[in-house]
Amino acid sequence: MNPCKSISFAKRAMVVSLIFFVGCSSEAVIDPMPPNRIEATGMLEGSTFHLADDGNVYRETSAGKKWTYHSTVFDPVQFKNAYITEDEVVFRVSEENGRRYKAERNFTDNFDDLDTGLNGLRQLISEERNRWGSFTLQSPKAPSVQEYVNLRNKIIGSQSGFLDCKLEPITENAHSGNRCLQFTAPPKASSMVTCKSSLSCPLIYFKNGDDLWFEAWYFIKGEMPLTLVDFECEFVSEHPGIRIRLYDSGYLGAELKALDKPQFRQPTEKAVSFPKNEWVRVRVHFHLSPTEGLIEIWQNHQQVLEAQGATLPFRSAIYNSLEVGISAYSESRGESILLMDDVRLSDKPLIDD
Repeated sequence: MNPCKSISFAKRAMVVSLIFFVGCSSEAVIDPMPPNRIEATGMLEGSTFHLADDGNVYRETSAGKKWTYHSTVFDPVQFKNAYITEDEVVFRVSEENGRRYKAERNFTDNFDDLDTGLNGLRQLISEERNRWGSFTLQSPKAPSVQEYVNLRNKIIGSQSGFLDCKLEPITENAHSGNRCLQFTAPPKASSMVTCKSSLSCPLIYFKNGDDLWFEAWYFIKGEMPLTLVDFECEFVSEHPGIRIRLYDSGYLGAELKALDKPQFRQPTEKAVSFPKNEWVRVRVHFHLSPTEGLIEIWQNHQQVLEAQGATLPFRSAIYNSLEVGISAYSESRGESILLMDDVRLSDKPLIDD
């Protein structure tokens, strides 16, 4: 019998846990590490766990006098080798060929330079454009990782068209200019957790203590998606991070995909509904901290949320991936269609045009 098992942060009664992914535990026993080496601490089923700066999770034993290795959730060497700084400019270093790419902290995109349809999608993620590096079309016709990765490769290689999930530049109803992106996600199959029609940039770089500003215009047709934008740490198991989502009654909020999944919601009695079939500007500001972060969200010109709490999974985590579009749609009926335009990312406050 395989002793390995997976346990997410939020499962098992939503207790606070620092376990992003629990792998095979062993009986290796060590003395407790000093506080300055601890990234996060939490409890699960009566046991105390510590995430250390070596990327390992340890469980307290013997009333805290000893620790037992439990799992590995990130590799600090990978963190170190992934980035290099020259003249105060941060570069992402490719693991495959050592090529350097300037990390993105400030950019805008209105997609007006793209063709429409499949060819426009290929242009969008091309190396010549050098920003959006990947897309995900997860659906009943491509439900598994292998299936939607194969589909993506075939679309890039002009060997396949869209199935039941789409991501394409269109000319109709652009917010500004002559193009916007349209994301389409079908209802999920009963065996699936979620569908996705999303676009990713793997080159952003935001760390503890930084301020992250993001803005985009959205137009929702059909059913409401669950999420609009995710900031993730891809170096860590389960890709933890913070995201902007739409709650069940259709209003904006935020969620940290880590720990006990803290939710940052608008007060119910003052919640501002997110409308369909019209363009809406969403602007967000995060001050990044594993303990004392700040979350601010504006809908059009109205601030709808200001909250404090954890905005980073742990102290040394780096948000290196931006995912936009329908990163989760979990309804079993109806289609969700999301239009997006005029994206802005910044490490400084955004100013109205």
